[in-house]
Amino acid sequence: MVSSNTPHQPQAPINHGGAIDAASRKYGIPAEDWLDLSTGINPVGYPVTDIATAHWQRLPLASELDRLKRAACDYYGVPAPDYMVCAPGTQALIQTIPFWIRDRIDISKVHIMGPTYGEHARCWTRAGHDCAPHETASGDRFDATKEILRSAAPGTIVIIVNPNNPDGGILPPSEIAALSELAKQARSFLIVDEAFMDCQPDQSICPMIGDLPNTLVLRSFGKFFGLAGVRLGCVVMAPDLAAGLSERIGPWAIPGPTIEIARRAFGDQTWQNQTRSRLASDAVRLDDLIGANSTLTLSGATDLFRYYDGADCAKLADHLARYGILVRLFDHDHNKVRFGFPGTEPEWQRLVSALDDWKSRDHA
Repeated sequence: MVSSNTPHQPQAPINHGGAIDAASRKYGIPAEDWLDLSTGINPVGYPVTDIATAHWQRLPLASELDRLKRAACDYYGVPAPDYMVCAPGTQALIQTIPFWIRDRIDISKVHIMGPTYGEHARCWTRAGHDCAPHETASGDRFDATKEILRSAAPGTIVIIVNPNNPDGGILPPSEIAALSELAKQARSFLIVDEAFMDCQPDQSICPMIGDLPNTLVLRSFGKFFGLAGVRLGCVVMAPDLAAGLSERIGPWAIPGPTIEIARRAFGDQTWQNQTRSRLASDAVRLDDLIGANSTLTLSGATDLFRYYDGADCAKLADHLARYGILVRLFDHDHNKVRFGFPGTEPEWQRLVSALDDWKSRDHA
């Protein structure tokens, strides 16, 4: 239950990837000199060519937003634009939905299947909801979620990140559909965060959304397309829900240049296929490099990041940072580290040199 008159209490910042400014202060290396491997963002972004001046000078037109939604529907396999809501980044949706949805239903409890992206728990807690994080191994996540939904009180919210960040665990569409049916039977809701799904589009449940009335699917534009700075996120859900959330978000939420860039990117299948192939090759290259130069072992992965296990994670991260290379450590497990991929051959060689030095110190 939510107490509407509970004052908001400031929360400590979450340890996210991409904190180059903090690393710069700690290691005395200028921000522009860092190689950031701490995020799951594609380092070779979709090429941004000329954007017409009008997109910068005026508010975006409703017809332009409609074209963006249609392009997004084609890309995600969504049946129609009325299932789609666009916002200035998935993070904006994660922050907005907990407040919006409590105006529609009486929420009893929010279950977050983790360890996962920390902003989910943070934002639902900020909205005053009773949150229960669940520490689950990727192989146990389906059964654990199923048990929660089987005994769920009406108004329960269950959140799954699929593929999960940071362990890369993924539930196939058939299992997500089964969980969605349980949520419907319990008069509850399933929220599926597919921010890292673009490399495995056949595993998305977006094409099934017409049969999943109690399911919301979050999608991120910036990660796979390598353009996090354009700020675009989408949520796919039943049209009656989409209409209500669109009204809450309001007009002109997506800038004109973002609409134009994303519309082009969603329609460029050649670039998408080439990028999936390159990322898959980069994943193998990184695994081989880490395996040859350290005692870390692969613990989980997507084709946008790799998640390694080992007692030397913190020491290796510190060693790399002294070379101006940032990787991602985790508060929930100090024996885990996440790597993204270098984007150019000189960046790969910079990582190779740093790892060669690590190995030469008898760490491998």
